[in-house]
Amino acid sequence: MKWQLRQIFPCFLLATTTFALPSHTAGDRLLQATFQAGGSSDQSFLEWELSPNPNSTHHLIFSSAHANSPLLPLPGHNMVPATIPTGTILYHGRTNNQVPDVPDWLAFDFEHSYLFCRGPCYVISLQTKRDLRLVYFDGSSAAKMHDGPLDTQDIVAWGELRPDKLHLERERIKTLCDWGRPFGLDGFVRMEFHFEVMICDMTDGLEVITLLDLLPKNETGRNRRPPKDHPGDNPQLPPLPVPQFPPLPPWSGPPPNWRGSLPGESTGMFEANRAGSWHDRAPGETRVHLDLTGLVTFYDPTLSSLVEARQGKDRLHHRLKGISTTDKERALSELRTVRKAAEQAANARVQVLTMLVPYITTADVPERLPASANTSWAAPVVRRCATTQTSRVPLGMLTPQETRIHAAVENTLREICRRLMLVWMEFFDVEGADEVAAKRAIEVGRRHVSELMGWLDWSVWVECKPACGPGETCYLPSWPFLEGDDPYDMTPRCISSSDAVRP
Repeated sequence: MKWQLRQIFPCFLLATTTFALPSHTAGDRLLQATFQAGGSSDQSFLEWELSPNPNSTHHLIFSSAHANSPLLPLPGHNMVPATIPTGTILYHGRTNNQVPDVPDWLAFDFEHSYLFCRGPCYVISLQTKRDLRLVYFDGSSAAKMHDGPLDTQDIVAWGELRPDKLHLERERIKTLCDWGRPFGLDGFVRMEFHFEVMICDMTDGLEVITLLDLLPKNETGRNRRPPKDHPGDNPQLPPLPVPQFPPLPPWSGPPPNWRGSLPGESTGMFEANRAGSWHDRAPGETRVHLDLTGLVTFYDPTLSSLVEARQGKDRLHHRLKGISTTDKERALSELRTVRKAAEQAANARVQVLTMLVPYITTADVPERLPASANTSWAAPVVRRCATTQTSRVPLGMLTPQETRIHAAVENTLREICRRLMLVWMEFFDVEGADEVAAKRAIEVGRRHVSELMGWLDWSVWVECKPACGPGETCYLPSWPFLEGDDPYDMTPRCISSSDAVRP
């Protein structure tokens, strides 16, 4: 839930809100969320012989929610809130003994991190000190390939597909972390041949357990080759840019008095793949907890601009190429608002309490729970909130017109304060509530705020959404410059100088 504060009166703030889909604890493994289909009727089942709509994506969403395995190298279409629980061990391989102070990558298995020891071999083992908050990009989302694996990340990072940034992984991780920082994200989870973490700050929420100078690998072939394009290189695709790898440090060789061969590169790659394969089947990667009740998908059937692009294509060739600006912004807006219900409710409680705290005394506490069981304790708070600004105005000195304005102010404040108090009663003890109770409080709060905003009907809320771009202005149709067939359609819209608006 996202609460925005709007100025109501010189001494007041009003919380407005966008409520997201609530969530539940995912448990100790990747779980498939329970979905309840709506809109089915007895009549629809009488037409059971009809095939599904060819543009339907229900089966694709179902498959995405079920697929907790990296077996299928699919282009990703989904973004899912995820956590890595407290106490999880993660690994980072590198060529020096410094803990990174910039965004970097973590592996779930030692064997995976060991691959990144080139020359001198240092592996850092880290343990999470708290739950890490992440977003999971599904599909082969770490594959540097054309045709889709990076589409979802491109949209989040840059707002458009950027094939020119295919191998610019440092820029990618920095841009994603900059995007996620305002939402309290610690990083992102992707799939290479196994899952990896793009961590934004290795010093926040993680504790170094060991930093070991391990045996170097026996590097017989130290020249890195540019990766090949996808199988059956498509001549219609632009060539892959050649990645710019940093120079490798000198090979350190075996330690003094070592006898025999060192671990080999090919053996290391095989073992890394084998370690990852343990998680290819149920229950999947148990160290990542997906919150599927917050799944945001580009298979959303209401994202109409992608329907035609998918027609006649199998899932391996589904792209986000051609997505409209409106559909793109809707998906990103949904992703920004997806947070756990208990956390959303706790944050909302802070905002409501901030607005009411000038009027709550030590005596204004409910005698028993729920707080709404007896509302008499709330009456003094509403009275102080509604009348503090106006109670000392000398009515006998006012003109009839000023008396009317005084009544308008006081009665408007009364309704604002009454609604805020009704919300406060729902959120009073929400910090100790479970997800179900938090969701219920959010729904009640949303209803009160929505009804209050409808009653107030203030013009300050009339604006272009999303905001207009450079060279545009937000235009509210007004006489004589009206557009369309409905003269009462005052929907704000973005226009530029090339959009002729005539009487």
